[in-house]
Amino acid sequence: MTDRLRITVSGIRGIVPDALDVGTASRFASAFTSYLEEGSLAICRDNRSSSHMLQMAVVSAIIAGGLECTDFGRIPVSFLQFHMSRQRNRFSGGIAVSAGHNPHPWNAVILLNESGYYLESSEGSELFNIYEAESFQKADWNQLGRLKREKFPLEHYLQGIAEVVDKERIRKAGFKVVADPCNGIVSPFLKPLAEFFNLKLIAINDNPEKPFPHPPEPNSENSSQTEAVVKAVEADLGFLFNTDGSRISFVDEKGTALSEELTVPLCLLSLKGRIQKAVTTAATSSWIDWAAQQAGIKILRTKVGQSSVTHAMEISESEAGGEGSGSFAYAPFSPGYDALLALALVLDLLAKQEKHLSQLTEPFPILFQKKIKIPVSADKTYRVMDRLEEVFAKDNPDYTDGVRIKRPGAWFIIRPSSTEFILRIMIEGKNPDIIEDMEEEILERVGL
Repeated sequence: MTDRLRITVSGIRGIVPDALDVGTASRFASAFTSYLEEGSLAICRDNRSSSHMLQMAVVSAIIAGGLECTDFGRIPVSFLQFHMSRQRNRFSGGIAVSAGHNPHPWNAVILLNESGYYLESSEGSELFNIYEAESFQKADWNQLGRLKREKFPLEHYLQGIAEVVDKERIRKAGFKVVADPCNGIVSPFLKPLAEFFNLKLIAINDNPEKPFPHPPEPNSENSSQTEAVVKAVEADLGFLFNTDGSRISFVDEKGTALSEELTVPLCLLSLKGRIQKAVTTAATSSWIDWAAQQAGIKILRTKVGQSSVTHAMEISESEAGGEGSGSFAYAPFSPGYDALLALALVLDLLAKQEKHLSQLTEPFPILFQKKIKIPVSADKTYRVMDRLEEVFAKDNPDYTDGVRIKRPGAWFIIRPSSTEFILRIMIEGKNPDIIEDMEEEILERVGL
């Protein structure tokens, strides 16, 4: 399946060059340029080996279509989203070449609207009609667009975070932290962040010129190095980012890795008394419901994906949102998932309550989880899902995203991934034996 392109409403992604190459990136950028027709685009890229190549193809297509292009260089997508949201009416849209949690051979071309949001389904469908028809806008030789380069205003971004949290309270706490950005694009921004919040920073895997040292998904499976360093230096906490800084997971002061499912609940507790509603997905842990109850926040659920969550936030006028992947967004700050903001919120919660991270998580209900990935080809995915809808029809399924079944003391969800050619299965319950029994049942019924 290495030659298959993964297409979603907000962009394309795949393995380079089997699925995603310069021709595909150029055509996709041409389609977006034609969809917008005029104006200026903001662009950025991550530090993957293929990102510069693909970005050059994107820039050429934008210029050929007669639009201006402002290149902010190698920065996290969340930075670009923050900047676009603060520069209303300056840009017609944005393009980021960045693949977040995917392995190094992958890359993606992500599209943003004029306010920095991922595109939504209605926008995506019109764009893909242009892409499929290859009916692209082409400027005359003397009407071509132009490229200019601009430095991202990091000081404005950090000040924006300081408007959400109590900067001086965090600085006074003087936290010692261990950071693992997985050699991703966040790496060069860790030191300025640490200086801004007076953090005693011990960074590992922070060279963006080197390959990823482990799978770039921040979770307990990939946190062994961070756990060891936290113990060795007696840090207050550790944390892991994915490669574009949209996801974060934590390690407590004892060197114990926390589930990435705890990121959003901790952020909601930090915002207690300041927000009323938050959006999450059908595949997110019940921990978020517990935290929301403690904080007096109403939870709404939607499909998985930043586009679904952030647009549901906008429609429902919810102040916050996020997913069990360790992704969190706060609408007054930015329309995008931002791991550095999530980190600041957790640090602020620790400083405010004067507790260790393990003490903050101790009151959470005991839940057991199992996350399973099953490779499945694109041509089989929907046939499998149709069959599963029939198989579980008597269980009163929730079809918000895939098939979600709730049973006494446990629930599970089976859904196609929007970023990879896999089925994602999550099982959560109060008893590990129930989890094991459910896993056997689900794998048997999936039949792959």
